[in-house]
Amino acid sequence: MESLLSAQRRLLAQMPTLTAQDILPLLAAEGRILAGDVRATVDVPPAAVSLFDGYALQAPAAVGLHGAVLGTSFAGEAPGVLPNLAGFWRIFTGAVLPEGANAVVAQESTACDSADQVVLNEAMKPGAGVRPQGADSRCGAVVLAAGHRLDPGALALLASVGVAEVAVVRRPRVAVFTTGDELVPPGMPLPFGKIYNANHPLLCAALTRLGAEVVDMGVLPDDLAAIQSALSAQAGQVDLLLTSGGVSVGDADLVRAAVASLGVIDAWRVFLKPGKPLAYGRVGTTPFIGLPGNPVSTFVTFQLFVRPALRAMQGADAGLDLPPVQLPLAEAWRSGDRPEFVRVRRVRAAAGETALAVFPNQNSGLLSSLAWADGVALIPPDVPLPAGAMVDYFPFEGWLS
Repeated sequence: MESLLSAQRRLLAQMPTLTAQDILPLLAAEGRILAGDVRATVDVPPAAVSLFDGYALQAPAAVGLHGAVLGTSFAGEAPGVLPNLAGFWRIFTGAVLPEGANAVVAQESTACDSADQVVLNEAMKPGAGVRPQGADSRCGAVVLAAGHRLDPGALALLASVGVAEVAVVRRPRVAVFTTGDELVPPGMPLPFGKIYNANHPLLCAALTRLGAEVVDMGVLPDDLAAIQSALSAQAGQVDLLLTSGGVSVGDADLVRAAVASLGVIDAWRVFLKPGKPLAYGRVGTTPFIGLPGNPVSTFVTFQLFVRPALRAMQGADAGLDLPPVQLPLAEAWRSGDRPEFVRVRRVRAAAGETALAVFPNQNSGLLSSLAWADGVALIPPDVPLPAGAMVDYFPFEGWLS
């Protein structure tokens, strides 16, 4: 069997890179991936400004310096001129320093004498209390590089340097379908021996959360011709073909045969639990990823393979090297003969620290465990871990962003 990291890297090496772009206003670009570097159009701040409400003055200045207030500046106003270097200039947060001033003292660090003059209660050095021109961004400098995912903080940064619209990578189009004669859509009558299809909404929702454009192919029967027809119809129309089920070695696992008949298929056995069977291939020139059919295995392999593939296709960091969080187990646990992602939930331990409670039944068919958990912990194989042992924790909120 192949190691997880080796399989991930091998998959990413075969994924195409999207080149088409969308030009979007900032407010429509949240969650998208930058198609190119973005440079600042102005200095931020455009001039030296005060960090707080206080008094601008000429530094160095010693304790006991006193002088009259010679003017006032509010944020957004043109700067004044400090005519007397022994004087003070009333200034408010974000206001441009008056000409001749090079420091700002907070108003609580001053007093007022009997002549209504400001008295300095602390020594001042040049630059104190001042945000210099260009401290945040310099005009012409790259503020965000191609491949950066635009979260609210990134959008605020772009707005601060005067950028009104950005070029982002086109959303990847993913055709997704599940297979199985036993599957029934939710809301329909459930005949004996059938089950409701949970993998399909799982995959569609996860793809949507990751910014993909979902082409919903629904459920396909265990019929080779039907699967071939569906794959052929979408090949060349989408950026990725994604299925769950039908990629193992059973007589009814027809997806592998269908892909092989239309292109190439490579079935992997990943040294991992859950999610050992995985398939990758191409239908024509369109990449195909086949996930295992058990719902927890589907979810885990989606996050470990499909998510980094979608990021790589858009020119973003695939995220394979992001460090997990180290947290202690709330109870003893031992995995089997493979590394295992176990479903866990953060809890408050007796000593007050955060620990990981493990869902008691790790069967890969139990969707209740996914709803209960807030992440997974990676447990090494054949190692009994006592309560308190530190493990790698991967929160779902990170996996689904």
